[in-house]
Amino acid sequence: MKNLEPLLSEAREYVLHQYGGDVGRRRDELATPALVLDVDAAQRNIDHLAGALAAPGMAVIRPHYKTHKSPELARRQVEAGAAGLSTATVWEAAVLAAAGFDDIFVVNTVSHPAKVGLLAELAAERRIMVAADEADNAAALSAAAVRAGSELGIMVEVDTGMDRCGVDTADAAVALARRVAALPGLRFEGITGYEGHCSLTIDDTLRHERQHTAMTFFTGVAERLEASGIPCPIRSAGGISTWQWTAAFPGITEIQAGSYVVMDNYHGQMAPGFEHSLTIQASVISRQSDRVIVDAGNKSVAAPADVTMAGHDLKPVRFDEEHGIFAAPDGSALRVGDSVALVPGYSPTTVNWYDAYHVIRDDTVVDIWPVLPRGPGHHGLAT
Repeated sequence: MKNLEPLLSEAREYVLHQYGGDVGRRRDELATPALVLDVDAAQRNIDHLAGALAAPGMAVIRPHYKTHKSPELARRQVEAGAAGLSTATVWEAAVLAAAGFDDIFVVNTVSHPAKVGLLAELAAERRIMVAADEADNAAALSAAAVRAGSELGIMVEVDTGMDRCGVDTADAAVALARRVAALPGLRFEGITGYEGHCSLTIDDTLRHERQHTAMTFFTGVAERLEASGIPCPIRSAGGISTWQWTAAFPGITEIQAGSYVVMDNYHGQMAPGFEHSLTIQASVISRQSDRVIVDAGNKSVAAPADVTMAGHDLKPVRFDEEHGIFAAPDGSALRVGDSVALVPGYSPTTVNWYDAYHVIRDDTVVDIWPVLPRGPGHHGLAT
């Protein structure tokens, strides 16, 4: 396998070359739009969830890297007690492995030969797990692991109601787990089942009811596995919108929440108690009629309907590609050239637009951190 460590150092050098001159500047002096991370607020979010999960009967956290794509933030999460890390892609797993992390779970099914091969190679030196929901895919993972001389951990994915990937019945989970256990190069680790459909329900009572239904089915699958003589040590589920219920649900061993570190307005409705450590610095570019228009559009900040402007009670009208348009029917003290901070509606896809964080402390830039890997590309990891 190619040496992945240069990827990290090159990314760090690149963003410092591009943005290093901003270190020491105040956030309102930055060229906009800029991805800004209040590192102390992020740390408080990490510590807040770690403290809550330290209570008796709570699951551990395997935080999702896809939200922030920052090895620096991942390190802080592990130092706070995270039980490994979750990723959405093989490329994210490779970056974390290059950064020295172990116990990495790719919480998706993977089929492309280049991705399967890279996973198997990573597993030669680290504990790597991946989701699977069919026997043929498990066989492909097995063959790759045998070629690489490694062993891949397999988590059978269970569909808990999201209608995405995952087996639909306990019988199917048992059959697949048995198949996995019989294949060389694989070890059955447990089950995974993200109740992401619950995050579409803002109402707490209804969301809790749907979460309870999902986790009752999910843990029932684990019980069926155990009753069939198949140990199921890991039962991994839970996003930020259901974290407190799923972490306390009997039989759940770990949750995969991610957005709590940076927090955004969409998740903040359902998971109070976390700070908005992530913002987009933008500039006012027009004050025509009764509107305030900034230079951060839908290519700069995600879920525009939920975007807010820190310190200003202005409602978003719409976001074009490079324009964020806010209503100011009662007027506004903002003028062209003013710098403002936008709180994203949805953090994971906002972060994905940028190549670097401007890391601030007390509103002053103290460092530049790469967003890695940015976007869906493999960044040379597959060649």
